[in-house]
Amino acid sequence: MLPTLNTWGCAIDLGLGLLLAYLLVLWIGGWALESLARAHFHRAQRYAHTGFAYDAELDRYECPQGELLTLHTFDDRDKLAIYKAPASSCNACVLKGFCTPHDEGRHVYRSLAEFHETDVGRFHRWLSLIILAVALAFSAGGLLAWWDQPGEWLLVIATGISVVLLWLDVRDTPKKYAQDADPTIAPGERELGSHNHPNRNVR
Repeated sequence: MLPTLNTWGCAIDLGLGLLLAYLLVLWIGGWALESLARAHFHRAQRYAHTGFAYDAELDRYECPQGELLTLHTFDDRDKLAIYKAPASSCNACVLKGFCTPHDEGRHVYRSLAEFHETDVGRFHRWLSLIILAVALAFSAGGLLAWWDQPGEWLLVIATGISVVLLWLDVRDTPKKYAQDADPTIAPGERELGSHNHPNRNVR
């Protein structure tokens, strides 16, 4: 039989204490994994555009030398808008050797996908859901095992926390885009989220 811990005037079985500690690790781990992956995703996006200023109203980039990169084409599969500077300007630029290795002009790729729409985002969302589901299973199993025993109320609270965290994660899981089911929206327009985008016909 495992020893009993006396905490805040309550007698808690050591096994119960270890279970609660394990649940705490699962709760924090399920949240931290997705949060860190999301932060890395946004950091990578910022790094890819370092030095280039984006004008959302005109939908174009400006390079450090003042050259404009206008919308060149869409990559519907990877949800990317590709912007391109004139090759003649890039080839004559003193910074070409540091900016782009080819002679077709500098390209900038702007992701049109949110984190949860990417393969990495979906993977970490499902991983988070699985971890929180495991936490719920352990807390519910522990509640049955420690029913009518000292510390039972702690597992009632832990099960409630597990349910709430799992529900919040499921609620935030994006539904299939309503636009994907709308046949009146063309792929390029769907990616930009606007029927009236000024460059929607650029390919």
